[in-house]
Amino acid sequence: MKHLWQYDETIQIGTDYSDPKEVNAYDQRMQKMRDVSAEAKDIQRALSLSSHSVVWEIGTGTGECALALAATVKQVYATDVSSTMLEYAHNKAKQRHVSNVVFEKGGFLTGFRPLNPVDGVVTQLALHHLPDFWKFRALTIIASVLRPNGRLYLRDVVFPSSTGDYDTFFRMVIDEIRSFAGDDVAQQTMQHIKTEYSTLDWILEGMITRSGLKIVEKTDKGFLSVYVCEK
Repeated sequence: MKHLWQYDETIQIGTDYSDPKEVNAYDQRMQKMRDVSAEAKDIQRALSLSSHSVVWEIGTGTGECALALAATVKQVYATDVSSTMLEYAHNKAKQRHVSNVVFEKGGFLTGFRPLNPVDGVVTQLALHHLPDFWKFRALTIIASVLRPNGRLYLRDVVFPSSTGDYDTFFRMVIDEIRSFAGDDVAQQTMQHIKTEYSTLDWILEGMITRSGLKIVEKTDKGFLSVYVCEK
């Protein structure tokens, strides 16, 4: 049931990914910036996935990670709040003859839910779309759909609490991004800092542990962090 106070996660902050041109541009940009094969291998290791595993990816975008994981697991459920993204990802799956990925409309708070407990949940660069209270609600939902000892792979922009001078820190990160990804991505990063809902590490980590998950691994570079969590 959707309550009147429910946060509407379909209202996108930042880039409008209901626009097919933006979705295509995003996909082309990610093809250049990401090593999806290495990414999928790291997720498979972190979540201890096997050919019998069932995985739910929240915020699948154009589906690259879901399609890479599909080669090594039994089933992937891939969800996104953008119908345009889902259509783009679904067309990729058909072109590549991948049949064990199910694309469904949904986000962290609303829409598709797996009918049975899953072995792993993956979400990358999506949780920051929610304000903090709703991040916590999202994490409790994730914990509820994981089987006992199931794992979450969470990768997102997280601000380090150990930084004293955030203005200098942000300038250094943006300059580094500009040097390897170009000015457009640097501009998007500035917009992210200004308008999106990334949070401090100690706040996010508190929400993770209070949701019923245990952090078993953490790695970070700049303000991009990876948390591997176990139910």
